[in-house]
Amino acid sequence: MSVSVITPTRLLPDRVGMLVELNQSLSNNNCIVEHVIVIDGAAKTNLPADLCPNTTVIATARPVGQAAARNLGLAVARGDWITSADDDDWLYPHSLDKRLAAIKSDRNALWCAGYCTDDCKLDPAIIAAGVSSAGDVWRAWPTPKANIPLGPTTLLVDVNLLRSIGGWMGLPQGEDIGMMMAVTSSAPGIIIDSYVYHIRLHPGQMTKTAWFEELELLSRKAAWNRGEQILNMANKSIKLNVIQASASC
Repeated sequence: MSVSVITPTRLLPDRVGMLVELNQSLSNNNCIVEHVIVIDGAAKTNLPADLCPNTTVIATARPVGQAAARNLGLAVARGDWITSADDDDWLYPHSLDKRLAAIKSDRNALWCAGYCTDDCKLDPAIIAAGVSSAGDVWRAWPTPKANIPLGPTTLLVDVNLLRSIGGWMGLPQGEDIGMMMAVTSSAPGIIIDSYVYHIRLHPGQMTKTAWFEELELLSRKAAWNRGEQILNMANKSIKLNVIQASASC
């Protein structure tokens, strides 16, 4: 099985070195890994030359934002499984191998997630490791104001499932949470008791900008609503099937 890791980047000067380190961290896996780098509103000529061989690069002449950049990467990705990584973060050794192994152990799983760390703390691990039925992640998130139950960038997803739900949600931020809600509400998966992703803390982070909080709660609400609507539609479909089956008896 092969994995495509999608990374949107604007090649900001303070992130180029971190992008190279992320790219190199992907080689610490035994599986086949494609790194899909989507340059958002910058020239390919600014991309460092010392990248791993199995790297696919596309560029947009105008800035399109993270959600669109991730979805453009999904359109060209060649992997059987998809995950994403920000250009200022990195993956733990064998992060992808561990998630693939968990998926192989459960024939029903169409996604796998783990836990993440940052420079100061470990993931709160709101959801315990183990098999996760469709909707369990959403149910573990009581309101948009509560802590997000999983790190969206730890999610490894079947490529067909991700494309069928429309990829990343078209939001200015929180698009990865919206993707996670759609994936985990649509299909069963598995959560492993392992740290698979590391978030760097630095002054250039989006979460440290003055405008971040302005749309954060609204973006979370949109993602939360997406999970709720998918589960409501699934319940209606089940009820309709029961009614039809009863009528045919």
